[in-house]
Amino acid sequence: MLFGRYRPSVAVIICLAALLFFLVGCKSILPTRSVPVEDQAALFKAPTFIPTTVIIAEPTPTQQASSAQGTECTNMLQFIAPDLTYPDGTEVKPGEAIDKQWKVKNAGTCNWDSTYTLQLMGGESMGAASPQALVPARNGTETVIAVLFTAPTEPGRYTSQWKAYGPGGQPFGDLLYMDITVVAAQ
Repeated sequence: MLFGRYRPSVAVIICLAALLFFLVGCKSILPTRSVPVEDQAALFKAPTFIPTTVIIAEPTPTQQASSAQGTECTNMLQFIAPDLTYPDGTEVKPGEAIDKQWKVKNAGTCNWDSTYTLQLMGGESMGAASPQALVPARNGTETVIAVLFTAPTEPGRYTSQWKAYGPGGQPFGDLLYMDITVVAAQ
C-alpha cells in the first residue's frame, strides 16, 4: 500500500499538486527588465546629512582677587536645566506671587559668600529687589537660587534676566531667565 495505514483524501492530494504546479510555474514567469541593471537608478538613496552651525555664547569666567580666600580665584555660575519652578512661558494670573527657582552650580574656584550678589540685567523686575544676596556656595557645589516676583496686573508676556556679580562688581556666569505670560482673570 502506497500510503500505509492512513489514506489522504482526494482534496489534499489535489491541493498539493496545485501548489507544486504553481511553485514550478512561477519560476518560469520571471519578470523581464526593460532597462539593464547597470543603467537602473538605485531603489533607495540614503539622505545626505547637512551639518548646521549653531553659535552658543559661552559665559566667560572672571578672575577675582579675594583676600578672604587668600589667592586669586575664578568666578563661574552654571545654570542646570530645567527651571525648577515656572518653566518659560508659564501662564500666571495678574498679581500672582511667583517663587522662581533655578538650580545652579558654582563652577568656578571662588566660594560665594555674603559679598556676592544677583542683579537684574534686563526685562521687568516684577517687584523683585535688585541687587540681592547670592546664595552662599562653595566651589564645585550645586545650589538653588530663588527670587520672589509678583506678576504684573496687565495681561501679556514678561521676561526678567538676572546675573551673578562678584565682590569687585564684575558680572559672571550664565544669565538666569524668568519668562511668564500673564493671562486675564476669568
